[in-house]
Amino acid sequence: MPGPRRSAARWLLLLLVGFCRADIAARQPATRDGIAPLVRQLEHAAAAADAPGILALGAASISRPSFEEFARSITTPAPTRLLLTERDRAPLEGGGQRLIVEVFSEHGIEARLGTWRVDVRPGAAAADAWHIAAVSRLSIVTGLYRLSLNPAKQYEIHNLTVHAPDLVVEMTSGRAFVAETSEGPTALVLLGRGRMQFTPPDPAERTQIKIFGGAESLAVDIDTAFIRLYPGEFASRVDGGALRPCAVDPANLRAATAIFNAHVGQSLQVDLSDLSHDRWSLLPSPGDFIGELHSRKYGTLTYTRSGSEAEDITLFDRKQRRNISVYASPEKLARRGRSFSEDSTLDYDVLAYDIDAEFIPERGTVEGRATITLRMLAESASLTFRLADTLSVRGIYSPAYGRLLHLRVVGQNSVIVNLPAVLKPGTELSLSVVYGGRIAPQVFDREAIQAGADTHEPVVVPIEQRWLFSNRSYWYPQSTVTDYASARLRITVPSDYEVVATGDPLAVPALPGGLPGVETSKRRKSFVFEAREPCRYLALVISRLDPITTSRIVAGGRSVVLYVRSSPRQEGRVRDLAQKAAGVFTFYASLVGDAPYPSFTLAAIESDRPGGHSPPYFALLNQVVVGSTFVWRSDPVSFDNYPTFFLAHELAHQWWGHAVGWKNYHEQWISEGFAQYFAALYAERDLDPGVLTNVLRQMRRTAIAASNQGPVYLGYRLGHIRADERVFRSIIYNKAAMVLHMLRRFVGDEAFFAGLRRFYEDWKFKKAGTDDFRAAMEKASGRDLNRFFETWIYGTAIPKVKFSAHTNAGSALIRFEQHGEPVDVPITVTIDYQAGAPDQVVVALADRITERTLPLRGAVRSITANADNGALVEILK
Repeated sequence: MPGPRRSAARWLLLLLVGFCRADIAARQPATRDGIAPLVRQLEHAAAAADAPGILALGAASISRPSFEEFARSITTPAPTRLLLTERDRAPLEGGGQRLIVEVFSEHGIEARLGTWRVDVRPGAAAADAWHIAAVSRLSIVTGLYRLSLNPAKQYEIHNLTVHAPDLVVEMTSGRAFVAETSEGPTALVLLGRGRMQFTPPDPAERTQIKIFGGAESLAVDIDTAFIRLYPGEFASRVDGGALRPCAVDPANLRAATAIFNAHVGQSLQVDLSDLSHDRWSLLPSPGDFIGELHSRKYGTLTYTRSGSEAEDITLFDRKQRRNISVYASPEKLARRGRSFSEDSTLDYDVLAYDIDAEFIPERGTVEGRATITLRMLAESASLTFRLADTLSVRGIYSPAYGRLLHLRVVGQNSVIVNLPAVLKPGTELSLSVVYGGRIAPQVFDREAIQAGADTHEPVVVPIEQRWLFSNRSYWYPQSTVTDYASARLRITVPSDYEVVATGDPLAVPALPGGLPGVETSKRRKSFVFEAREPCRYLALVISRLDPITTSRIVAGGRSVVLYVRSSPRQEGRVRDLAQKAAGVFTFYASLVGDAPYPSFTLAAIESDRPGGHSPPYFALLNQVVVGSTFVWRSDPVSFDNYPTFFLAHELAHQWWGHAVGWKNYHEQWISEGFAQYFAALYAERDLDPGVLTNVLRQMRRTAIAASNQGPVYLGYRLGHIRADERVFRSIIYNKAAMVLHMLRRFVGDEAFFAGLRRFYEDWKFKKAGTDDFRAAMEKASGRDLNRFFETWIYGTAIPKVKFSAHTNAGSALIRFEQHGEPVDVPITVTIDYQAGAPDQVVVALADRITERTLPLRGAVRSITANADNGALVEILK
C-alpha cells in the first residue's frame, strides 16, 4: 500500500474505480511445519488484544523495542475483529523463514491494514516450537471506514446550498441523509428538486462547457446528489441551517440508500474482499470534494476537486465517459504557474527496461517478464506502475528484497508495489515483474484517418492482419507517465510472423519450438531489439512482413541504418520508399543537426485508409489496398497532391514527440504541430511549389474553421466532448503548424532555424513545454514573443485585419488596420505585375495600424494580402 509520502493523497488514484487486491490471494503454505501453528497463535493473541501473549512468542534474542511496538500496534485499540494472513515466505540462512503477513483489524466502523515482515526460526530441537526472531513494518493503511447512511437521521431541506470551487449545488426542498465517521459526516445524499451550477474561470474551459451545454456556465436541474468531502469541512461547505431533523421515512431511506450504494463504491473504496465481506472506504483529504450530481438531461455528472493533482478540478460525464472540464484552480496556479511537468509527481525515474515477452497474437495473449531498473526521486515505500488491467501479475521480485507484495487497481491499469522499507531519493532498485494474460492490440491513433471522415464500406480484399502494442496498450509494466529510458526487448512470436519494435534489431535466434520436426502451429522464433538511446515508451508490431531494403544513410552528424519492411502484397508498391525516406531523413537532420536514433525501420502495412503511427525507432505507414471505398477527402490532414505527407509526418516524429517529448497533454502540439510543419517544410524544399500552396491553404481553412473549439494548448481535449477527431487534427496538427510558419516569418528564417536547433539540442531526450520553446526562440531572435504565444497557443481568436494599397509613381503605400486588440502576425503582400514574376513581401504586424511603402518594378495588376494563405487572419476590404 502507499508509503508515508503519498498515503494521504492516494485517494484520487481510486476515483471512479474500485481498488482491488487481485493477484495476491493468500498463498498459505502447508500446515505440516511448525510455522502455521505459530501464525495461528499470533493471530489469536492479536484478536484478543493480548500483547503479553504476542511477546511470549518472541525468541530470547529478539529486539524488544521493535517487537513491543509491533504487539502494541496490532492490539491497540482492541479489535472487534482481526484477521492475520500469511502472504508469502522465503528461506533465511540457518533454517529460518521470512514471512510477509497482513494484519487487518476492525474496531467499530473503522479499520486498518498493515503489512509486516516477520522472521521466524525453529527451536534448538526438532520438536521445539518456532519463535519470532525479528519484525518490521512494511506499510500501513489507516482511516478505513465501513460507511453507511445513518438510519436514525433524516433531514428536511429548506433552501440548502453546497459549495465547492466553481460549483454551487442548491436544493430548495427535499430530504437529506448522512454517513458519519468519528470525525463527522463525510457523505451526504440529497433527494429533491435542485440545481447545480458550474462556472470555470478559464476562458478555454468555458468554451468546453459551452460545447457541452450551450452556455459558458453549466446550470442544470438535478433530482439527486451524492457528496463526499472531508468531515472537518462539512460545516463550511454545507449550509447546516438548511438541514432540519425530522422523522425518518422508510421509503426515503430506501431511496437514499440506493443512491448511496450506487455511488460510494465509485470513489475511495478499497476492495478487501479476501479479508472482509464489508465495504471499506477511505476519507477524502482536506480540501478535496466529490459530487455525483444526477440530472435528467445529462445523466450523472461527476465533479471532483483533488489537491494532489496538477489540475485539481474536473467535471466528468459518466454516461459518455468523457472529461468536460479539467483545469488547475487559481490557488494551484498561484503556487506552480500555468506550466507544469507530468514528471513532477513521480516517485522514481526508470533508467532501463529489459523485457522478454511471448505473444500469441491470434489468441490475444502475452506472457512476459520485465526487469525494471529505476532510481528513486522521492522518499517512498511504494511504487506505482501501469500495466493493462487484463494482465495478471504472477509475481514481483527484487534481487535486494526478494518477492514483493503488489496491489491492482481495477480499471486504471495500475499496479502498486509495496517496498520493504522507505527508500531515499537517489536509491537505485531493480524489479522483475512476471505477468501474462489477454491483451488487446492498440488501434491506430489519430494519425490514421478514421473518425469523422465521410463514409466507408467493407474492403473487398482482406487486409493482412497486424497487431500493434504501443503507448496506449500498456503491454509491459511501465512508469505512470512516459519516461525516457534505454531498453532491451526479446519478443517471441509464432514462426510465420515478423516483429518490428523499438530499438536496433539484433540477431534472431531460433527457439526449440522453432526447430525442424516440430509441429508448425507450435514453432516460435524470437526477435531481439536494443535501444541504447532513451525512449519515452516501447512499442512493437506483429505481422507478416518481408524485408525490402537495408541501407545506411548519413543524417546530420549521425550514420543511420534504414530498414524497409512491407506486407507481402505491398512489395511492388513500396520499392521506392527507402529512397524517399532517406531523402526526408537527411533533410530533417540538416535542419536540427542530427538524427536521434542510430537505426530506423519503416514498415509498410495494409489498410483501408491512409495514416500511420510512429513510436521510437520505427514507423508504420498505411498502404491503402486496392478496393478500399473509404472516403477521406474532407479530413483536415488529407492533402490530395501530397501523397508522401504521411511518410514525412511520421518520420518527423522521431525528432518531435520522441527525441523531444512534451511535459503534459497541453503540450502535444510540440509533437504533432512540429511534425506537421516539418512535413510542410519538406514539401517546400523538395516538391512542386503548388504542393506547399495547397497544404497551407488547407491548414489555414481548417484551422480557422475549428479555432473556436478551443486553443492549441487544450491538447487531446479538442473535439473530445463530441468525439470529433477532425477538430483535434485541425488545431493540434494544422493550426499548430501554421503557428510555426507564422513564427518563422515573424522572426525571420535565420533566427527561426537557429532557435529550432537550440531547442532540439537543449531538450533532446527530455520533455519540453511551450515556455521552453518560446525561450529558445526569444534568445535566437532577441525579441519578446510573449504576446505571439499568448495569441496563437493560448488564445482562440482569429484576427480581423483591414488591408488597403495605393500606388504612386514607382511605389505602393500599403496599410493594415487590426480590429480589436493588436496581435503579432506576419502577412505576405503579393504584388502581381502586368509583366514578369510577382513580388512577395512579408510585413510583420504588431500595432493596430501598420503602414509600409514598397518599391514597384513596373505596372501593377493587383496588390493582395495573404494570398499565400500563410497567416491565420481574415482580410477585410
